[in-house]
Order: sequence, then C-alpha cells, then structure tokens
Amino acid sequence: MANKLKIMDANEPKIKWYGTASVLLEQDGTRLLFDPYISINKSLYSPSIEEFSASKHIFVTHGHYDHINAIPEIINHGTPGTMVYCTDKPFETLANKGVEKSSLHKIAPGDCIKIESFEVRVLKGKHIVFDKRLLIKTLLSPRVLLMWKNFKQILKDSKGCDEAGETVVYDIRTEDKRILLMGSLNLDDDTQYPTGADLLVLPLQGRSDISQYALNFIPRLQPKKLMLDHFDDSFPPISSAVNTAEFVRNMQQRYPNIPVICPPANDQWLQL
Repeated sequence: MANKLKIMDANEPKIKWYGTASVLLEQDGTRLLFDPYISINKSLYSPSIEEFSASKHIFVTHGHYDHINAIPEIINHGTPGTMVYCTDKPFETLANKGVEKSSLHKIAPGDCIKIESFEVRVLKGKHIVFDKRLLIKTLLSPRVLLMWKNFKQILKDSKGCDEAGETVVYDIRTEDKRILLMGSLNLDDDTQYPTGADLLVLPLQGRSDISQYALNFIPRLQPKKLMLDHFDDSFPPISSAVNTAEFVRNMQQRYPNIPVICPPANDQWLQL
C-alpha cells in the first residue's frame, strides 16, 4: 500500500496537489504554485481560479497546454504583482495570450530564485517521449468521438503551446527540506541532479509502459520519498487515468525503502 502524507503543523512547509501537474508549496505564508491547470473533466476535483489566484509566485516547468492554459485567467484574477517564472517559449506563448510582460519573469537553467524562505534552482530537464502505442491508442480511442467537443477545444487551446526543448526541473529548498519537482518524466543526460531529496514530485504520465519506465529515474535521483502527480484523466480524450497501483507494486519490489504517495487531488494540505 502506498504511504500517505499526514496533515502537518501550520509552521512547517506543506504541499497540496490539485490534479494534473498542479502543485502548491507553502512555508510561513509564502506560496509557490507550479503548473496550474483547471481540469475539464467534471468528474474530477478542480480548484477555483480564486484558489489559484491566492499564489503570487507561479512556476512553469514547460509550455504545454496542460501546464500554462489557466495562467492568463489566474493573472487576471490575481493580486497586483503576481509573477510567472518561465522559460523563453512559455514567456512568448503567455504574452501572446494576453499576459502582460511585466507579470512574466524569464528563467533559464542555472538560475536561482529566492522568495522568502524558499530557494528555487532551475535545472535543465527533458520532456518525456510519447511512445507510438500510447499515441495510437489515444487517437483511435472511441473517446475522441464521444468527447469531440473537448477534443476540438483542446486543439484550439493548445495552439502555440510548444515545449520547444525547454522543460525544466525545479530544485526547491526551504528550511531543512529539499523538494525536486519534475514537470515531465525525463531527465537531461548531461545535467547533474541532486540526490537524496526529501520529496521527489514525479509525473506519472506519457507512455504506455509508464509504470516500468518511471523506475529508471529512481537510482539516478535516490529520493527519500516520492509523490506522484499528473496521473489523472483531467483533459479527456487526450489524457488518461494511469494505474498508480502497478507503479507502487514495482517500487515496493525494487525500492522497498522509498515510500510512494499517491495523493488525492483536493484542497487538503499534506506533510512533506
């Protein structure tokens, strides 16, 4: 069984998962929001724009639709001074979607952003390569016809939302905790990543063999604990629900000392 995170002390760093790759960290009242997205799957939990807008610091791992599509609306509803940290391509995409450039802060691998008790280092990442089996299964699925309206809207909203080889990994430090956050399940071959993070946020999505494929990154990163995200069916018919139980079983067999957390997507704060 996957380990659960416990509700924690108000003064300790805390985390919540909103679904897709949307993750929120908070320490001493300072909130960092990563890859906010509002699910179009009405059967799933989805936060309100108001909830997202309470965060004044938004970090983007890459420029795909499901990582940036909600940001223009969040900025419109947010408080003055809200800042979006992103690389060149999402900077351009968000500006084209009407976000004022004064609300966008361009970042690149090697940068270090200090926000109150948080220190966020930007590391070069890499996007997962979708395998042919998954692509064919998705495009030929009856869900495409059943959810044709969704499909057309996703294609429209995805226009210009390119990854452009700019996926990043965030190395986040606060107090005595270290969180390594991946926006896509791949790593750059030439980048040295920190090992032994207190928590690795790992997106379990993007391949038909994802439960086995994801194991490849554990020896390289050697985290103390894993938290899965991006495993939900939040923008059907393009997305799909991933069987997290299979990955958890694989982890228990190969790495029994590394707890795996499959968090609920909701508004509950959880312990790192």
